[in-house]
Amino acid sequence: MNDISRSMVLEPRNEHFHFKIAERDWHGGDPVKTIIFNAFSIMFPEGEKFFIESVRNVHNQVDDPVLKKQIKGFIGQEAVHTREHIEYNKQLDLQGYSATKLDAGIKKRMDWVRRNFGEKRQLATTCALEHFTAMMSDLMMTDSTFLEGADPNYQKVWLWHALEEAEHKGVAFDTLAAVTKGNGYFLRCRSMLITTVLFNYFILNHIAVMLKDRGLSRSPKIWWQVAKFLLGKPGLYRRMVLPWLSYFKPGFHPWDHDNRSKVAKTERYVLSDGQAYV
Repeated sequence: MNDISRSMVLEPRNEHFHFKIAERDWHGGDPVKTIIFNAFSIMFPEGEKFFIESVRNVHNQVDDPVLKKQIKGFIGQEAVHTREHIEYNKQLDLQGYSATKLDAGIKKRMDWVRRNFGEKRQLATTCALEHFTAMMSDLMMTDSTFLEGADPNYQKVWLWHALEEAEHKGVAFDTLAAVTKGNGYFLRCRSMLITTVLFNYFILNHIAVMLKDRGLSRSPKIWWQVAKFLLGKPGLYRRMVLPWLSYFKPGFHPWDHDNRSKVAKTERYVLSDGQAYV
């Protein structure tokens, strides 16, 4: 654990968001932007259950009392995220999306990993996925254009999730270092390569299925808008390339990128009542 990681106090914010069927195109009336974010939401309930399990599986191997306390906070935060995204995804079903079917696909993959990967490899997979959530969270907290024009309730749920992902971005990583005695470099790099392929396969599949649910999947214009959001401007994927590469540095730690000031700013917005996000 580095000094920043040791200083983080992780307390779950027990937020409750209220999702409505009528908010089908909650991202400024734009179905493409809305579906891209919805595609990520479908990943979270099963994904975050897996995160919790992979850390909990090895917590008895951790001796550091600070890290033990952070593991407890990590589990608490991820449990609330799971609860809220389950509610979020229920509305997607009611809006005519294949959310339950897509969620079942994620569960099937996670169950396969549970059966075939050992505890350390499962934890390394969590580290890789946590790096993805940390990268995306940093972008959302940095650049307001990612959520500009979104319904305030959805804007807040994504920024609430982002700030807590940023806060606990070092926990799984520090846990892996503890249980491998700092020798998990090859394991975490291999896991990142495999996870990158599968993560992006599922996201793009979710987008394709939900566009089909809306009768939009055959439109080249719609797919151009998807590509523009991910690779052009604002460029969610394009802007993650360098942070993704940094994961492969032998001395990498998630808190090499110190974004505590962004976390603090985002928290002020999430806990505010009507204050604009800047």
